Order: sequence, then structure tokens, then C-alpha cells
Amino acid sequence: MISLFDDAAQMSPAEMAAHLATLTADGGTKADYYGNGGAVEAFEAQMAAYLGKQRAVLFPTGTLANLCAIRLLAGTDNARVLVHRDGHFFNDSGDNLAAIGRFTMVPLSGEGPAFDAAQVEAEIARAATARVAARVGCIAIESPSRRIDGRRFGSRRIAAIADVARRHGVPMFLDGARMLIECAVSGQSPAEMAAPFDLTYVSLYKYLDAPFGCVLAGDAALLDEVYQQRRAYGGGLAQMWPAAVLAADKLTRFDAIWAQVVTHADAVFAAMESGPIQVERFADGSNVVRLILPNAPSNGEAFANRAQQLGLKLPPLTGNVLAIKFNDSWLADEPAVLAAKIQELAR
Repeated sequence: MISLFDDAAQMSPAEMAAHLATLTADGGTKADYYGNGGAVEAFEAQMAAYLGKQRAVLFPTGTLANLCAIRLLAGTDNARVLVHRDGHFFNDSGDNLAAIGRFTMVPLSGEGPAFDAAQVEAEIARAATARVAARVGCIAIESPSRRIDGRRFGSRRIAAIADVARRHGVPMFLDGARMLIECAVSGQSPAEMAAPFDLTYVSLYKYLDAPFGCVLAGDAALLDEVYQQRRAYGGGLAQMWPAAVLAADKLTRFDAIWAQVVTHADAVFAAMESGPIQVERFADGSNVVRLILPNAPSNGEAFANRAQQLGLKLPPLTGNVLAIKFNDSWLADEPAVLAAKIQELAR
């Protein structure tokens, strides 16, 4: 099955268990103890080096990691956190920054998935001059943005915001769950993308083959306290080595695989140019592309059945639009073959 829905080819439980067994067959894998030592420690060092940071720490969930990251950066005294209105923090975390972290989220919006330096400057001034003065404790940037078709915030905007942040002493956080995919598309290295940020978050299960987990990466001194926070919030799993082993293996191959994926996807879309389905790509996009069908399917069940017969896993259809994702499962078919299968969806 070729997925037009996921960020990576998805392994079944049996496939994942078999792959993990192969990776640990030599007997050299060491278990961690509540996230410390063993394969987890080795993976954290690997990820820190990959992101150009001093330390990386494994967490069981991104929601927990992001909360801990903001606590480390913004403190605990009701600081304001600048976020995007359509981003992860403001829509997908149960308002945990407010409910648990005691922070006030200030939602900004602008062009696509980004806000700009002028807005940041204005919010810092607004907080400082309020009748009861407040402070902006952190600027949180999500890139690429899941809710806005995987579009990128943009390195120029990030650099301009970083200049404002430095002048005002405000730390910056990168919610970069899918940042490695963005880097594969943009050509920027992960270390370059992470450089302006005090802490960076990367997901392990979306495209690094792990069953769960993520990392926070940043300066070693900044992350000294995060181990206690991880445990205090219920994230101290007794053993996290399976996620570390699987993600460590995929990370060694990720750049090479995704160089192929990007080239392959370009060829698929080129082969679709004369067909009935219109391909809409974004100049600031990552791996999300819109397919515009000539007509909305009159029978949703029949449409889904046709996709399954073609060996395609589809995202939900909105009218006559499919927001699809390219990923490493696409490499199973030659570009012309996959293009023909996708075009069949319009017939």
C-alpha cells in the first residue's frame, strides 16, 4: 500500500517487531533505566550531534516535551508565549500551557503559517506597557505547519524574529515535529534550521519508525532540570530503548532516503501534468501537495474502494480536494506508474 496520507511508510506491529529484533540480534543493545543510559543515551548523543546541539533528551510524547520546553524557557510566573493561531500549541494540546504551565498564549497570524518580526516587537511592547506589566517569556514557532498544508515558516522570517528576540532577551522554541522533512525539501541542514532556537523539538514516530517519542535538543545546562520535569509530569517510562533503537537506525539513512523521495515525487507530479487531476504545490511547502479533482466524487464509498484497489491510502477528501503527502512509501512504484494510479482517481 502506497500512502498519500502519512509522513512515512507505516510498519505493521509484526514488521516493527521483526525490524527491532534484527537491530538487537547481536545482543549489544542496552536497556535504559527510566530514560537514562543504554540505547537511549546513545541515541540522544546521535540526535544532539545531528541537530548541532549540546544535548538531546528523549520524551514519550510531544505534548509533554513541548510543555516542559516552555517551562524551561519562559519560567513559571505567568509569562506570555507567542504562538501561531493555527499552530500545534493553540489547537492540539488541550491548552496545557494555560491549564498546567500557567502561561498565557498570545496567538498571532500572518501570511500562511508565519507571523513576522514587527508583530513580535509589538507584542513585547504591549506586554511591557500594560496597566499590569507582563512579559513575553518565549516565542514558539512551528515549522512546517501541519494545519496549513505542511508549509514552512521561512528562514528569513525566523532570522528577523531571532534578531528581535535577542535584543529583548526572549528565548525561542522550535516546534519542529516534521522539521527533518522540511530540511529534505528546502536543502537546509537540520543543524542550520535549529541554530536560532534555544530548544528544538523533533518527533520520532512520524517518520523515524519509532512507535512513540520525540526529543528536545538544546544547551546542556538548560536541559539539566528537564529530567525531573519529565518524571514529575508522568513521562518517566521505565524503558524507552525500543523507540531509541528504531529511530537511531532510521536517522542514519534518513537523508539519503529523502533525497530519493523528493526527486521521486517531483517526477510523479511531472508525469501528472497532462492528466485530469491538477497538482497544486506551495512555494513554501514541504511534503504536502493538493490534488484538485475535476469533480467531487458523487459516491464516497466507491471512491474509497477504487483507491484501495489501486493500492493507495488516501487522506480525507474535502469537496474535490485531496491534501496528500509524499513519503518513502512512494519509492515502491516507478514515477509513471504511481502517477497513472493517482490519475485513475479522477475516472
